[in-house]
This record gives sequence, structure tokens and C-alpha cells, in this order.
Amino acid sequence: MAKVVKSDEPFPERAEARRIQKDLIRDTMAKILRVVFLFFAVVLALGAFLVAAHENVSQDNQLVKFVLDVAGAIDGPFSRDNGIFDFHGTNGDVKDAVVNWGIAALVYLAIGRYLQRLLAPKSS
Repeated sequence: MAKVVKSDEPFPERAEARRIQKDLIRDTMAKILRVVFLFFAVVLALGAFLVAAHENVSQDNQLVKFVLDVAGAIDGPFSRDNGIFDFHGTNGDVKDAVVNWGIAALVYLAIGRYLQRLLAPKSS
């Protein structure tokens, strides 16, 4: 005797396979976004370190220039030059970089985590 399945879907196993495939894509996209935002946070933290260690690090090095340029491009409202916090006096530029880029790195980590939770499929 044949098993009769009553469903609104003509082929319920196909619907389940599509749902699994969509969940896999959503999970992959969530992980990719998390890694991208983690990369941004690491670049900002590394840039702040390089600014703080400017006397011990060659500023003519291409890798140092690259990290500082990328950090300057993604810092948003947490800029070293015109950021939320603006320090003056001795080592003001170092304090600007450490505080503003440090906060920006934390914000990027939080945004990455939030987007991952938003996009990732819910466990059932």
C-alpha cells in the first residue's frame, strides 16, 4: 500500500531541501560578514599599535603604509584627525589613534557579531 502524504507542497522533500540549501547560504554569508568585520577591527587595532610604536617602526615600510591607509579609510567617525575624541599636547596623535581606532575596532566587532546573528538561520 502506498503512503499518502497530504501537504500544500506537491513535493515536501524538495521544500525541505530548498530550506536546507537557503540556511546553508545564509550561514555562509553570516560567517563571511563576521570575518570581514573582524578584519576591519584587526586592521584598526594594528594601525593604532603602529602609530603608538612610530619610533620603533619604519614609517617608510610599504606594509606599515598600507595598514595605516586602510585604517584611515575605514575609521568613519573615529578618525585620528577629526574623531570623536581629540587629544592635545604630548603624544596627542598617539592618544587619538589608540582611543578613536580602538573604539572603532570594538564597534566593528559588535556590528559583525550583530550581522552574523541577524543573518544566520535560527536553530530549530
